[in-house]
Amino acid sequence: MNNKNQNRTITSPEHYSSIDGLRALSCLGIIAMHILANTKYELSGNFIWDQLIPSFTWLVYLFIMISGFGMCAGYLSKFQNNTVNLDAFYKRRYKKILPYFGFLILIALVIEHSAESFYEASVELTLLHGLLPNNAVSVIGVCWTLGVIFLFYLLFPAFSVLMKTKKRAWIALGLSLWLNYVCEKHFFSSYFVTDSFVPRHSFIYCIPLFIGGGLIYLYRDSIQKICKNYRWIVLAVCVAATVLWYIIPSKINTILFFIKSLILFMLWLSYAIGAKSRILSCRPMRFLSGISMEMYLAQMIIFRLVEKLHLLYLFGNSGIGGWISYIFAFILTSAVLIIFVQCYKLAVNLIGKFIKNIVPKKQSNY
Repeated sequence: MNNKNQNRTITSPEHYSSIDGLRALSCLGIIAMHILANTKYELSGNFIWDQLIPSFTWLVYLFIMISGFGMCAGYLSKFQNNTVNLDAFYKRRYKKILPYFGFLILIALVIEHSAESFYEASVELTLLHGLLPNNAVSVIGVCWTLGVIFLFYLLFPAFSVLMKTKKRAWIALGLSLWLNYVCEKHFFSSYFVTDSFVPRHSFIYCIPLFIGGGLIYLYRDSIQKICKNYRWIVLAVCVAATVLWYIIPSKINTILFFIKSLILFMLWLSYAIGAKSRILSCRPMRFLSGISMEMYLAQMIIFRLVEKLHLLYLFGNSGIGGWISYIFAFILTSAVLIIFVQCYKLAVNLIGKFIKNIVPKKQSNY
């Protein structure tokens, strides 16, 4: 019994608690951005409204990078040592994502039922919409991210080969950035893509983010040593890099913009795995991190509910009243999202217990 426990301790991946904070804050930031983008508050003319909150849309890059790091922490050594059951690996991916995602799609189809929505939903339910020529399905609008990340899951065995050595990983990063540049300059032209195409919806375009997360994992021991000895310096570098991200001019969807975002999020991810931040690893952050993907996927459904209940402009849409209305809408949307996800989990657990109690009784009759 002791040997089994020791083996579990050895093989279980290390939990980097501060990453929970990054994941939670990314989710909340994206929700705040979507509320801004889908409302008519007259609050422009300042840095917070015009630049800061809209920039939270790029936190999805951090989301993707954390996925790359997390998969490496959980499975890289197993794939490289050929100790993974592929059948169980892929079943777990679908089992973890599909029930909840399918439930959201069902709600969306009830709200907006049309032939086009049904066609898109049928593809989304396969979780293979990241392979579409234009990953811009709209039944669950934000699910393009899930399409990109799930495609990464499917290709992770090949990714683990790229992460075999640090040298190979750096070469892979360089090649992926070249692909990113070539896409920007040539393949994302009107000849190859539609007018509604968004570059970051493409898996090829996002590959450097996954590799960036993998590189952080490969250097995790060195990063932890540096952060342990120079934590405040590393934090200062991260803050300075964030300021520079806003100062350095670059056009969105260009290689310069992508590289500066890649560097910024690699720095913050490095800080998170090396420094045990009380803020990033506190209990509320851990809780929100655990349901961040569920909140992310359901955010527009809940936002539309808040909108239909006419709760967006209770205190006005401009001036101080406008800010209070926006903050109230953000808090209300986030709170309802949490309740929605928790109710879903409770319902699933109750149904699961009910089935377990029923199945043995049926079997005993034969």
